[in-house]
Amino acid sequence: MKKPSKSKTKRKIANSYLFMAKKYRGAGRFQKALNAIRVTLNTDPKFAEAYNEQGVVYRKLGDSSSAIKAYQKALRLMPKSAGIALNLGICYLYEENEGVAGKYFKKAVQLNPRHAYAHFNLGSLYFEEGKYPLAVKHLEKSIKYDPQFLAAYEICSIAHLVLGQTQKAGEIQRKAEKVKRVVRL
Repeated sequence: MKKPSKSKTKRKIANSYLFMAKKYRGAGRFQKALNAIRVTLNTDPKFAEAYNEQGVVYRKLGDSSSAIKAYQKALRLMPKSAGIALNLGICYLYEENEGVAGKYFKKAVQLNPRHAYAHFNLGSLYFEEGKYPLAVKHLEKSIKYDPQFLAAYEICSIAHLVLGQTQKAGEIQRKAEKVKRVVRL
């Protein structure tokens, strides 16, 4: 019987610790989660998912600066991850650096054109910047890719109102009401 390679064994161990880290985070035990992530990264320093999880934990702790560093490492290791790019954008938004946040939201949309939450964040950012046609474009895509994401309906409807498109705003609001009824069932 063939013995598993050393790198596969290390990845298995790292996965086990990452699993524990996620469990700790879910239970609100953030320091324990960070400790498990440290073991994960000591075992496998090129494990992008572990850096991503580290970013999530730091963000939960309100430490955007550390979260950004972790997400940047994760994105260097997995440059085609829309989720990591989105997480970076959200952190930069927390830091009130909308320009950089927008860059990462655009990257997330480019990497995964069907990522509803990336479209939502980009659309919301455009809305805040007063770029209402662009906001509508991305918020409508967010609704298309996740029809139950109610926040997208609200902002999209307001953007249509600002643009003087009252009929379209009403249509969006009616769709949102239908979704609310279905979600309640």
